Parts: sequence; C-alpha cells; structure tokens
Amino acid sequence: MSSDFLIRYRWLIIIFFVAVTFLTAIPLKNSEVDPDVENMLPENMRVHIAELEELFGGMEIIFVVIEDEDILRPSVTERIIRISQKLSEVDGVESINTIPMIEKDPFEEDHPEGSPRELQNRENLREMLRNNDMVMNTLISEDFKAAATIVRMRNDGNGLQTTSMIRNVVSEIEGAGKLTLGGMPVIKEHISKDVPRDMAFFMPIGLLIMLIILFISFKQLRGVLLPFTVVIMSIIFAMGLVPLFGWKMTTVTIILPVILIAIANGYGIHIISRYQLDNMVAEGKRSSEDLAKGVFKELSMPVLLTGITTVAGMLCLTTHTIIPAAQLGVLSSLGILFSLAASIFFIPAVLSLLKTPQPVIRKEKRPFTEKALKKLSVFISGHPKKLLLFNILLVPVMLIGIPLIVVDSNLAGYYPDGHPVKTSAQLINEKFGGSQVVSINVSGDIKSPEILNKIDQMEKDVSLNPNVGNTLSIAKLVKLVTKGAYQEGEEGFNSIPETRNAVDFFLDKFSEMGDPGELKKLVNDDFTQAQIIVQINSESSETIKDVTEEIEKMIENEPVFTKITGSGVIFKDLIEKVISGQVISLSLSFLAVSILVMLLFKSFVAGFLAGIPLAVALILMFGVMGFAGITLDIATALISSIVVGVGVDYTIHFLWRYKIEMMKHKDSAVAVEHTLLTTGRGIIFNGVSVMVGFVVLLMSSFVPIRFFGVLIVLSIGVCLIGSLVLLPSICIVFRPKFLEKD
Repeated sequence: MSSDFLIRYRWLIIIFFVAVTFLTAIPLKNSEVDPDVENMLPENMRVHIAELEELFGGMEIIFVVIEDEDILRPSVTERIIRISQKLSEVDGVESINTIPMIEKDPFEEDHPEGSPRELQNRENLREMLRNNDMVMNTLISEDFKAAATIVRMRNDGNGLQTTSMIRNVVSEIEGAGKLTLGGMPVIKEHISKDVPRDMAFFMPIGLLIMLIILFISFKQLRGVLLPFTVVIMSIIFAMGLVPLFGWKMTTVTIILPVILIAIANGYGIHIISRYQLDNMVAEGKRSSEDLAKGVFKELSMPVLLTGITTVAGMLCLTTHTIIPAAQLGVLSSLGILFSLAASIFFIPAVLSLLKTPQPVIRKEKRPFTEKALKKLSVFISGHPKKLLLFNILLVPVMLIGIPLIVVDSNLAGYYPDGHPVKTSAQLINEKFGGSQVVSINVSGDIKSPEILNKIDQMEKDVSLNPNVGNTLSIAKLVKLVTKGAYQEGEEGFNSIPETRNAVDFFLDKFSEMGDPGELKKLVNDDFTQAQIIVQINSESSETIKDVTEEIEKMIENEPVFTKITGSGVIFKDLIEKVISGQVISLSLSFLAVSILVMLLFKSFVAGFLAGIPLAVALILMFGVMGFAGITLDIATALISSIVVGVGVDYTIHFLWRYKIEMMKHKDSAVAVEHTLLTTGRGIIFNGVSVMVGFVVLLMSSFVPIRFFGVLIVLSIGVCLIGSLVLLPSICIVFRPKFLEKD
C-alpha cells in the first residue's frame, strides 16, 4: 500500500478508529461476572451434574460452621437452632441439615449452663450423637469443638443472591461460638466480587505504569499519548466484545486488559522509536507528513508481520476445551489486531497532522540505551561461542524441573493462606469430611437387600482411602435406624435387613422420626436411583483426581454402580483439559509462528532459528515452575501461547533488520552492531513495557494470576535476552545463508 494513501485519507482513518472504539464501548455496561467453575467446561461435560441435581436436588452446599470449646453448650446450641430456623425461611434454600435431637431443657432456668444437671444432659446428648453415623464428622466434629449446619441451595440460577441472603441472615444472629461460612457457593461469591475489583485496580495502575515507561522511553508528549491512546482503544474494543458475544467475565478474562496494556503498545513503540530516529537523522528538517510516510513505508510490513505472529500464537488458545481460555484467545487476538491496525494507520495519520518536533535524540549526545547496546554488541562479537555454550548448559538443568510440575485447578487455591476462603476450606476438610464431593450413582431396586449390601460394601472400600473424609448413603441411613431398633449385640443391630419388607419398615420408621430431606438427597422418589456421597478432605485437584480414578476402577465390574459424578469429577476433568489444552495450544502456536517466519524469510532454517529463543524461554519457565512448586492451572496454562506469540516479535524485528544490515556491510559482527543500535532500541522499549505491564498482576486477589504475572515477566525477559544476545551469537557463529541472500 502506498504511503500517499495514508496522507490522502488520514482524517477518514482517524474518524474510523475513534468511531469503532465508541461503538464497542456501548455494550460494556452490560458486562457480567461468571464465577462458576462448572461453566468453564463445555456443555457435554456438564450434563452429568444436571442429571444429578434432577435426581437428588441442588448440589450447591454452604457450610455454616460454629466453633466452640464444647459445641453442646446450651448457649451454642441455642444459636445453632436460631440459625437453622432463620435459614429455612430464606428463598432459594432447598433443605437444611443440622444437629438433631437438640431439645430445650424445661428446667433450664433451675439448671443453668455449667450446673451438674446441665452437664449430665450434655453428656447424654454427646453419647447419642456419637452413635449416629449420619451426624458424626458430617455435622459435628470428632472433638465436639465444631458443628456445621449444611444448607442445600436450589438450582434456580440465583446462587449468588441466595448466598448473599444466607450470609446476611447468619451475620444478624449473634451468640456464643465463632462463626464461619464455607463451601463452593461462598468461594463463588468471593470470586464474583474480586474479579471486577481486580479489573478496576489493574486498569488504572497498568495504564499509569505504561505512561511512565513511555515517558522514560521517548521524553515526548506525542511519543507517550499516541501509543497510550491505541492501548485504551484496544482495551475498550476487546472488552466491549465480551457482552457483545454473549460472554461473561471470569477469573481468566481479567488478564485481558493487562495483556493488551502489555502487548498493544509494543507496535506503537516501534513506530515512535523509528519516527524519532528518522527525525534525528534529518535534524528536525523533514516535514511531519514526510516523516509519517517514511515510518509507514519502513515499518508497516515488519510490524504487520510481528503482529500477525502474535495473533497466531493467541489464536491457538481457542483449541482449549476450557471455555474462558478459548474466549481469551479470541478476545486477545481481536484486541491485538485492532491495536496493530491502529499503530500502522492511526498513529502515522495523527503524526502527519502534527508539527515537526525538535529531535529528542541528538547525534552529539547519545542516550544511555544506545551506549549500552554498543557495549553489548562488542561483548557478543567477542564471546559468541561462550554465550551459546552457556545456553546449551542451562537448558538440560531446567529440563529436570519440568517433571516436578503439579497440575491443580481448585478454586480455594486461588486465594492465599489466611484468606477466609482458604481458612474455611481447611476447616471443612479437617472437621467435616471435606467440601469436594464425588457421587457414585447407583441404579436398580434400591430397597433390595442385595443392592443395599453392595452399597454398604462400596462405602467401606472407598472409606479406606485416607483422602476420603466421609461417606453417606441410603445403606448407612438404614443401618442407623436398625441401630436404634435393636440392642447392641442383638441380631440385626447396625446391619442391612434381610428382606425387602424389612427395609420398607425401617425406611417408614425413619420417615416418621427423621428429616425427609435427608432421604431425598440419597435416593429418588421411586427408589430406582441412589447415590453414595463421597467427601474428599483435600482441595488439591491431583488428590481429587486420584480418588476419583480409584473409585472408577472399583465400580468397573459392578453394573449396579453406573457412573461417578459431582464437583470432584469436574475438577478431574479440568486437570485433564488443562494438560491437553496446554500441549495442543503450545504445539500449535509454535507450529504457526514457525511457518509464518519460514514464509516471511522464504527459509526453513528461519522458522527453526526463530523458535530457539522461544524454546529456551519456555523450558526456563516450566523448569522454574517445577523447582518453585508453582502449579499449572487454568491461568498459568495460558502463558506458553502468549510467550510464543509475543516473544517471536523480537526475533522477527531482529532478523528483519539484521538481513538489511548484512546486505549493506557483508560482515556479521558489523550487522549485529547496527541492528542492535537501530531495531534493538525498539525491541528493548517494547520488551520492558510488556514486562512492566504484566507486573501489575502481582497485586491480584488470585494466587494463580500472581504466578501468571511472575512467569510471564520471567519468560518475556528471557525472550528479550534471547533476541538481543542468543540470536546475534548464532548469526555470528553459524552465519545462516538465508540472512545473507538478497
């Protein structure tokens, strides 16, 4: 495209980009947050949860926990009763399970708390509860220092509102004991508040940091405001697409503005850097139109090509089965494309309208970056083989750390130690069997003693796993009723009845004395479907995966146990999808950028050469993850594609300029020096701005996002060093032929 086109239609170009930005800003007011981990999986993987809820009611459970030296103190039990009564009135609550058999002592005024009569009543109640397998370690801890009221919510799509109402009701009821709320709905509530809070924090801080970096780099108002304006427009454009596409904000989407702050200004930086260099050479005597045309002519092609490779890397995220990751791939790609187009057309168009400035860079006073790059080129020219050897030795050391990487995706792990989410999760795991649930589905005549015995045996086998905190089933309930009907040691005590009629009798007996909701959550109305609820006492996704896989093996040859479902299965599926998504997106992004570089330089070697700095950066990143114990999760799994997409930019810019310099000087050392002194300046400014842009993620509410920030800064730093040190060393030592051909 001719540079005259830019000048002829500059006002039309400026109006176009401003109009598109304004139009995509309008839907932003409709943005919503989705904290559900289930919604991260495709529809076909969520079907079993819907089936489970249809059979046994809502699977969203809140634990209202009270801790005390003795949970059976009358002042504590009175508070538990009041909480249960109030919660039963909350719209959206399906059922409530609390400590049974708490009755007010009619002589309480004559026998106050701590009196011999009250203490004796308390011990009698304690003994009864110890013999209740449906209560111990489910509603009451083994040491009687914590009690849980389990609130099961209706699956009506109003989970966040119901959770908020439950929190408000509970907080109003004061009394003895320390109160804690836990469970998946509570975690989702925190996430729904923290996602917009993070975004509101990231945006201004990230933009402020970018402004500072731009000012330090260019010391010129237009050099600061034009790349800044492009970034703002790109963020509005990409974020406006979220509600426009019918999507919602997630813990993954909050990275989008930071990605654009870090990457979108890079193209403008190269434009402004070249503009200032040309202005220095012309000593401020060229017209603004001439300078803008020159920059457009020189850089539109390399900037376009680097942008396309970045987009190619980002688009590979769309192969992720995890929905927010795929959405991030689409949104970031479109945002980067917009910033790329704005940098190539909008910035030069605006520059052409401005008065020619006084040169910022002066020949008689070279800036610090130029002096540093001059010294770097001398050092590389003197020690290219040693630099290559250092990289060759570093790679196998970091490879050792890769097998040590742990994959995790649990939501409680999103928060640091000491956070209410983490504290409540640990409390539930230690005292009440765990908040992560696996459901073993049972099909057949559930009242049949044969099937009930199989359920009972399966419970016993599953309970042998140390990571299983507790189990509940219709078999355990029936055994509990027989416990009350017979004396200990008597035939039939704590066992499954021998006939179907006897089972019917004991179930009727339970219905008369027990909570019907307790039965409904274990078996359907016509007793053809049942579930064994298995609580896992760990938030680790690896542990959940191990328990789930062990149960899958147990039920393999038992047709009565049809499948396993529940939140535990979701986390197991998430782990598998994180790993497969990481492998596929990384492979595709590497392949895509390599092919693009091969086509650009018309050489197979070029694609291989461009991949070297990226491979070193990724091996270093994964090695650090393994050695430092940083988990591979939904957030950190996105890094590799971003690193490939962004890191290849520096490689292309270096090789593009190096090829031009080799045509002029025919000397690799001289070509390296001239490349570093020209394009090297833009590469450094670009790389530093990307790294500093991602630093803001270290202040996120979510631990995986903080690790994402650390790793992306590390990886981009290595890519930067690779393009300015490793690539020049390779060019000097091996002198690739494709870089020396006209």
